[in-house]
Amino acid sequence: MKKTVLITSMAGLIWAIGLTSCNDWFDLHPQSETILEDFWQDENDVKSVVAACYRSMNETGFMERLLVWGEIRSDNVLKGSSQNTDLDRIFDLTLNAANPYTSWNEFYRTINYCNTVIHHAPEALEKDPNFTQGQLRAYIAEAKGIRALCYFTLVRAFRDIPFTTEPTLDDSKPFEMEQSDPDDIVRFLIDDLKEIENSATLESIQKIHDKGRITQKAIQSLIADMALWLGDYQTCIDYCDKVTAANPLLKLELSPVFVRNVFLNGLSDESIFELCFSGSLPNYATQEMYGQSTSRSGANVYKASAYDFKTITLFANTDLRAKDFYVPNESDGLYSIVKYVGYRSRINPTGAVSRSDYSFYSYCDLWIFYRLADIYLMKAEALVEQGGEENLKAAFEEVLKTYERANPDMLDGALAFTSYNSQNAMRDLVLDERQREFLFEGKRYFDLLRRIKREGTQSNIVSKYLMRKYEAQGLEATTVRSKINDKDAIYMPINETEVKNNPLLKQNPFYLVSSDISKN
Repeated sequence: MKKTVLITSMAGLIWAIGLTSCNDWFDLHPQSETILEDFWQDENDVKSVVAACYRSMNETGFMERLLVWGEIRSDNVLKGSSQNTDLDRIFDLTLNAANPYTSWNEFYRTINYCNTVIHHAPEALEKDPNFTQGQLRAYIAEAKGIRALCYFTLVRAFRDIPFTTEPTLDDSKPFEMEQSDPDDIVRFLIDDLKEIENSATLESIQKIHDKGRITQKAIQSLIADMALWLGDYQTCIDYCDKVTAANPLLKLELSPVFVRNVFLNGLSDESIFELCFSGSLPNYATQEMYGQSTSRSGANVYKASAYDFKTITLFANTDLRAKDFYVPNESDGLYSIVKYVGYRSRINPTGAVSRSDYSFYSYCDLWIFYRLADIYLMKAEALVEQGGEENLKAAFEEVLKTYERANPDMLDGALAFTSYNSQNAMRDLVLDERQREFLFEGKRYFDLLRRIKREGTQSNIVSKYLMRKYEAQGLEATTVRSKINDKDAIYMPINETEVKNNPLLKQNPFYLVSSDISKN
């Protein structure tokens, strides 16, 4: 019976989906006694396991790692007012391979569900006369999109990871696999998605399907992102153009309703792909790391603090994002993160803000992977890297789309191309605009890593961006540099349990030197 273990545990997830979903697409039938040989009978069985792929990403452990790997490690976020020893070790630069946030199990579990769909779904096509080849390819496109998103996240977080496209169907055999070259993995994923992109579902009038599942525009957005990571700038531009050209209903939300429509109501006009949660299974991870309360028994509301961006003049005086995304706490001098967990419900005519101006939610029902603003700013970055005055002007126009939305009261010409008419200046403008626009959305640390990868050194990023985070937390500059100037230290260590269980894995060299990230 060993070979039935995977599908048994998967059926448990499928059953949970039927209880917690916000749409009847998740009204699924498989029960825990289902065995592998009898499972892939019709389209509903395929649909069930595709739904399990999405449901796996809803798990709190999966979401926590998206936040930790992409946001907590960045210069956007400081220690919170509550204590979490494992998070504190990351903030204090005492990260080691025993830290539970180094575990990648949740991601490989999701990848295995995707591999299972890709491998076995064709069996249902042979048995179900009403199941078409086009429908099959659409489901496989969803599974490949989720798989690529998971692998791309792992590559950016760990760099050196194991890679497989085969499902694990027998847990009696130990998982032993060497790591693959990270750039080779991303190149494979791009080629894999290009083959399937035209089979993916197009826009749907049902927003839960259009925004909450992998569609053609989600796959194209992911290809653009991975191409940008590899430095394939023309492919990035081409795929950004594909997203905008083929989706006339995709548009930026207007300034007055931006925060509520995008981050609270969800499924907004500018959303491309977001995870949908429900009242019975909210986005606990974001709620607990950013929010003010939690309904999960015994959970800790960490309330990570935003960096005080006034010290670096990141925002213009007219920029609403400086008021809508975070708010100062009068009591402790920290800054509460508002994005995803609240909104500014009262506008003071003087322009001043206080905590009483904000309404905070006790739940969070979504997490956005891609929205239209990302397409504009990915294209801007690629144009800058191609160089030339015309490309710089085109990049500036892309930046203006999000900047003007966030600064509706600024004077005409307040942001002028003449101030950024060199490649270095425009490069910094795009990076700063991405920081402003995507604060607390899990992108910032990966943006910094992409810049490091491009420059071939991290000295500029450490000195200009990361140093200020750690100095704000009271860490001494020389100590900080000794801990993050190593090229390997910017990636996560592999969890010690994984290294023990898989003898073919090679630990990140930096974490072989010391039991933690310090080199004192």
